[in-house]
Amino acid sequence: MRWTKIVALAAAGSLSLAACGGGSNKGGGSSDGDTSGGGSQTVALDASAKGPAPAVDGAKTGGTLTVPYNSVPETFDPTRDYYQDTDAIMSQLVTRSLTAYRVSKDGKPVLVPDLAEDLGTQSDDGLTWTFKLKPNLKYSDGSTIKAADFVYSIKRSFDTADYADGPAANYGFQYFKNFPDPSAEKQAAGVYTGPYTGNDKDFTTAEAPNDTTLVVHLKKKWPTFPYYAAFPVMSPIPQAKDTKANYGNNPVASGPYMFDSYTVGSELKLKKNPNWDPNSDPSRHQFVDAYDFKFGVDIVPNQTAIIASNGTAATSLNWDGVDSSLISKVSGSGASNADQLVVGPDPCVTYATMDTRSVPLEVRKAYAVAYPIDPLRKATGETTLSFSPATTYGSANIPGFEAYTPVNGLTGKGNGDPAKAKEMLAAAGKTGFKISYYYANNDPTAVAANAVKKQALTAAGFTVQDVGVSKTDLRKKRNLTDGSVNTGQGPRGWCYDWPANDSVYPQIFTSAAIGASISVGMLKSPELDSEINAIAVLPIDQQQAKWNTLDKEIAEKYLPAVPLDYGRANLLFGKQVHNVINDPNRGLPDLAQIWVG
Repeated sequence: MRWTKIVALAAAGSLSLAACGGGSNKGGGSSDGDTSGGGSQTVALDASAKGPAPAVDGAKTGGTLTVPYNSVPETFDPTRDYYQDTDAIMSQLVTRSLTAYRVSKDGKPVLVPDLAEDLGTQSDDGLTWTFKLKPNLKYSDGSTIKAADFVYSIKRSFDTADYADGPAANYGFQYFKNFPDPSAEKQAAGVYTGPYTGNDKDFTTAEAPNDTTLVVHLKKKWPTFPYYAAFPVMSPIPQAKDTKANYGNNPVASGPYMFDSYTVGSELKLKKNPNWDPNSDPSRHQFVDAYDFKFGVDIVPNQTAIIASNGTAATSLNWDGVDSSLISKVSGSGASNADQLVVGPDPCVTYATMDTRSVPLEVRKAYAVAYPIDPLRKATGETTLSFSPATTYGSANIPGFEAYTPVNGLTGKGNGDPAKAKEMLAAAGKTGFKISYYYANNDPTAVAANAVKKQALTAAGFTVQDVGVSKTDLRKKRNLTDGSVNTGQGPRGWCYDWPANDSVYPQIFTSAAIGASISVGMLKSPELDSEINAIAVLPIDQQQAKWNTLDKEIAEKYLPAVPLDYGRANLLFGKQVHNVINDPNRGLPDLAQIWVG
């Protein structure tokens, strides 16, 4: 999943990714400023869960929850929705899918049936999933939700020309029959290109034998498909209501809330959906009357106001990392507002990437030793509330995660060791090796971070070519796979799409990831591809031990990147906001459990 939070450390100026004191805590999760990664979850699936959602003690109805935050949403189209913030807004409030996550008060997520009666039935050969829909499901306009609407939604996800940045662009070619090849200049005959331009005879991935049965056919086993089925891309879309490029401006609602008004880039207001049935929904509530999301808001004034809790700030919530100037108010000994902050794990890991096609392994090892992680954290204003040091490529929050002794100096902390790195370069006959990267030269934080990075790498014996571009151009440049620079390309980090690592390693470390512009390190190894693909088709409970071993193998044998941070959620809220619970699968609050008053 693509990260929407502000992070400068990973690229000395690339500000966004691909992609929680004491006191009485009114939310769920940690509020003591602990800096651990949060530990791994327990695998939890409950196919028998029924609505309504568990009661919340003391909850009141009414009022408006205001959510002002710094970033600006990319899209609210369910087919394209692949970002932390919009995924939370859509999945928890506006759209329902086949499955959903129910988060307990102690922050443990459980996958439960949503619009489906259970978590699906897999065929003996593992290539077919069948879902039965609950009866009497309605959209916000009162029309009936039908299995054919899911078929149309899946068809829509095949249109990679219009919806290239959605989750299907990552998983469709791997698992769906006749899905467009993201790396092909011209698609082969028989490829289905979506409902607008494709030939329906080429679509064989899904069918609706009746109004309440959905059958999905795959080209290879996908044990974690019920997790994918929780994405908005798997929410129903009635074909007659598809307004194509404009659909994300007012999508048909199946969740407890619906769009009231939307000003692109500025504000989204939600109101109650009168046709949502709480008895069919095991994970959501409809406590507040309305939500008011405000985008592109300055962090410090916003957070200062929420802490003071005057006026609407008292019923506001923010999920940007707490600014360093405000930490003493909400965390640590004597913090006066510690009960207004929840800190907890999130699904993301950041990296400093290297192009394995052009940077030799011995040079990559020296780069890892030289990388000035802690000085960069200081230069970019990172705080211990927003991260813990990463030593692996996979998230420490994945069920079954096991840490190993760091290899190749990948400790996730330290000032870097330029003297040792210089010796390593000399021993490899690579003194003066040119390291090149882009950075945002119109952002003061990025400029300061670049100065720290360039000085450290120069001291280590590298020749540094730092290419300054605007923040706008940087977003485009970092997706280039042409080798124009040899570090900092591809995603600056990765957030797992669900709590299993087949949503991490196959996405960013296989050869196919290069063509999709999401490769970490531009790895192209048939041997590694085969190993990853073999693990990904195993039953869920057999995968994680092998992913743990593979993570260490990638760090030792390939070293495509330097792991930097395990992300941490910071949920800051006004004094009249209650039941704020961190969802560790998003690093954001479970919005449908919050009440105000």
